[in-house]
Amino acid sequence: MKNYFAILLLLGSISLSAQIKSPEEFLGYPIGTKFTYHHQIVAYIRYLASQSNGLAQWQVYGQTSEGREQGQMLIANLPSGVSLEQVQQNHQKRIQGEKTDTSLPVIINLSFNVHGNEAAGSEAALNTLYALISKPNQSVPYVILIDPCINPDGRDAYVTQYNRRNYIAGGNPDPNDQEHYEGITSGRYNHFSFDLNRDWVWQTQKETQQRLKFYRSWMPMMHADFHEQSFQHSYYFPPAAKPYLNFIAQSTKDLQESVGRSFSKLFDEKKWPYFTSEVYDLLYPGYGDTYPVLNGALGMTLEQGGIRGGLISAKSDGDTISLVDRVKHHSALALNLVEWSLANAESLKASFYGVHDKSRTNPSNKFAYYFVPEEELEKGQEFIQLLEKNNITYMKDMGVSKSTKVYDYSSMKVVSLLDNFTGLLIPAKQPSAPLIQALLDPMIALEDSMTYDITAWNLFQLNGLKAYGTNENVFSEVKICFDIFANPDWDKHMVYSVNPSNNKLIHKLIGAAINAGVLVTFSDVQSGEIILSMANITEEKRQKFFQSIKGLDVFMSPLDSYRSKSSYDLGSPHFKPIFIPKIAVVVDPVNDVNQQGELAYFLTQKYGFKPSFIPSTQLFKSNLFNYTHIIYPDGKHAALSNTNSILLTDWVKKGGKLILMEGARKILEDKDLVVKEDTAKHTSTYAMRERAELSNTTSGNMLQVELEKTHPLAFRINDTSIYILNQVSDFVKLPKDFTPVLKTSSKPNIMGFVGANKKAQLANSLMLGVKEVDKGKIIWFGFNPLFRAIPNQGQTIFENCFLYTEF
Repeated sequence: MKNYFAILLLLGSISLSAQIKSPEEFLGYPIGTKFTYHHQIVAYIRYLASQSNGLAQWQVYGQTSEGREQGQMLIANLPSGVSLEQVQQNHQKRIQGEKTDTSLPVIINLSFNVHGNEAAGSEAALNTLYALISKPNQSVPYVILIDPCINPDGRDAYVTQYNRRNYIAGGNPDPNDQEHYEGITSGRYNHFSFDLNRDWVWQTQKETQQRLKFYRSWMPMMHADFHEQSFQHSYYFPPAAKPYLNFIAQSTKDLQESVGRSFSKLFDEKKWPYFTSEVYDLLYPGYGDTYPVLNGALGMTLEQGGIRGGLISAKSDGDTISLVDRVKHHSALALNLVEWSLANAESLKASFYGVHDKSRTNPSNKFAYYFVPEEELEKGQEFIQLLEKNNITYMKDMGVSKSTKVYDYSSMKVVSLLDNFTGLLIPAKQPSAPLIQALLDPMIALEDSMTYDITAWNLFQLNGLKAYGTNENVFSEVKICFDIFANPDWDKHMVYSVNPSNNKLIHKLIGAAINAGVLVTFSDVQSGEIILSMANITEEKRQKFFQSIKGLDVFMSPLDSYRSKSSYDLGSPHFKPIFIPKIAVVVDPVNDVNQQGELAYFLTQKYGFKPSFIPSTQLFKSNLFNYTHIIYPDGKHAALSNTNSILLTDWVKKGGKLILMEGARKILEDKDLVVKEDTAKHTSTYAMRERAELSNTTSGNMLQVELEKTHPLAFRINDTSIYILNQVSDFVKLPKDFTPVLKTSSKPNIMGFVGANKKAQLANSLMLGVKEVDKGKIIWFGFNPLFRAIPNQGQTIFENCFLYTEF
């Protein structure tokens, strides 16, 4: 009987293989001989699903910023009568520790083309899908999820640019040919020039938010992220390089070793060169390998040499690499990985559920409880949203039932927490414990400084939240009864006060108020309080205004009088007007493309503005006085011509606000902004040259800076110092004519890695300065507050540039 069923399965497999068209047959060309556009990829995958006899289905999970379809192919081999929905439900129950069906299938996930210009990925995905569907493995129950292209906008940008630059059929192997170089718009990034492989934990981008929602609905036990590296390199696969997060489960490390041996055997047999345990580490939580690991899975990065490879390229060692070869390597490894995963299904399941069991019962977090007082929560809305995006459980309205010793994140010391506090509580014992540990524990242990990304990101300190950690359970739920709208005459007052904590909502409120004729002002001495005065508008406009702000979660406190009990009266000259800004961002090939995208994202998506992005060649042909703010992103800038410098200076003198980001300081040749010289001696042996170079890098750290808290740009921040995400390599001396809003102290506190030579330059450096020029201002940021849109207090200061610049 067993032989009979085996023959039936074999016949079914042969029949399926004979019926289904290969990628070459469907598309009309061999895979790797030309680049495939995203709509063609989706068309072939939909075709495969339709021909799979129910084995596979294409599930759409969203659309990109440019409207391209995103989805994953689900290939499932399940016992008779078991549905995908049942698998999902039972799997999620098991993660939470509930009793459920123990014969759950292994769930594996392959992702391709998170960087659009690493274009062999999606081509390999088509080969992989064809092989898995035309000749299905039915040895064990499984669910295989395959995302053929995480970044469709970036991929199509790359493919289009390549095709426009290519004049020789089959490609030009000369690596100096234009076809091997992208234009200003790099296909690596998404529409807003964000690196989606750095966004897993932050989930700032539409593509990531949609994909992570889908990912969390399945919670794969293994996730493989297929990339490409420089075309000069061979192939990288696990084990990963150090540093690891020091609490990664031993079972995960063992599985990395095991799968690495399987890959080595495959590549040795094929005589394909490769390397392991170099460069690609497991430290930063936003990667497509580290993030799955922090969620219990075996995560891995796989890197084929191919960036700038085009269809074919000569290498410096005399060899050539073709797209056909790159696709072949990725496809073979993907199939080997699936085969290994099915053969090691029980080990994958045991490791995954074991991590979650330990997380729920005995996590290795430094603290059992993380507590944020109630008064911090208004400015902690983005922090709370981040917890929710990452399925981190928290409880509000929790009170401290007795005084206890706690770790204070602000002072980084043990202090007493009194029993009259209420607030938000995050217990460590939950499935997301490793992620909590990575994001909230005080220090990240850096086993090795040879890492290629940022090395510190504590969410409490970046958000400026007073928070505490403790191992003692002194918390209980309290009931808070407070109805701010209990007064039926709440909307009848002439004046309202607003504390602008939520950036996008406050700009919507201000816009609605100004459109209704409401006078909007702010106090230049009361830390950003905004006043809405309705004395001169009609009742009709008043009601229209209140109707337009329904649904905005912004608390407006009614005031009974223009007379103040504690500070200046509301009619005082200390109350300055707020206008809707007219913003121009200067676009130039020398700009940092990521920061230019970050500016676009923040100004349009976060703040709801409608800025103009003006080419630098057009800026001085336009009327500068059409704009209240002009922003120059960071980049490799040179000084403006004498004529353009005069025009820009005249605009500033007459009230313009010029915002210069980092290296953009060079456009004005301002002698006040002088970079410190590197006076260190640089000596090293040849063997140690790579490590010696680390002395001249910052590698992304958290730097404590002093804040001039009375300055309007520092409003809404109630501390004398804050932490910024710092990747600065040029440190500027404290100038005479710039008011230092942010500066380092003589002994600044640093979390994460800074090279020894750079550390020597850190003290007494300007990080944010304002120069008043007649009626206008020059605002210089010596760091990037918008970096990857990771929430931090620097973003509050950047936003203040558009709220509080009429001082």
